[in-house]
Amino acid sequence: MVTGVLLFQAIACAVLSGIVASNKNRNPAGWGVLGFLFGLFGLIAVLVMEEVEPQEKEVSGRRSSQSSGAQEFNPDKHEKKCPDCAEYIKIEARVCKHCGREFSDEEVKRQVDERRKSVKADQGGSEGKSGSRGRRDEENYKSDDHDTEEILSTHDFNGVGICEDCDYTRGYAKANNYVCPGS
Repeated sequence: MVTGVLLFQAIACAVLSGIVASNKNRNPAGWGVLGFLFGLFGLIAVLVMEEVEPQEKEVSGRRSSQSSGAQEFNPDKHEKKCPDCAEYIKIEARVCKHCGREFSDEEVKRQVDERRKSVKADQGGSEGKSGSRGRRDEENYKSDDHDTEEILSTHDFNGVGICEDCDYTRGYAKANNYVCPGS
């Protein structure tokens, strides 16, 4: 009887930990295992954890797609930042779910096409971009001691997070400390 109650508690903590972790953009399977093994302590740990930004998830997904070879573009896995409320929404969204801003069909199509081109360029490897720019491109990578906001301010990001001058994504520029040559 006691074993059954403890097993039920462990499963309940595992499921709850997984749900909370998923809502905070964390790994639900890993937190589920922790909830199962540590019970209430695992659940409390995931409750006090801060939420991870969805953009981090996208960058890691893009890295895994690069290493596994060319994959088909899936617009459901990409987001854009609403220019009115600064919240992230699906790239194909015609209306922002946060503030109600409407996007025209042409604007949405343009944003999807730009993101598709960006993903294809990322999947093609960095040699395509750096090869076309020569040595000047190497000078635009800064060390980790530079301010991230200062580096991002050199780019002219449009609604889908792609710099209009250098065609790099916001995530790429941030992860690699890349200063836009057009600034």
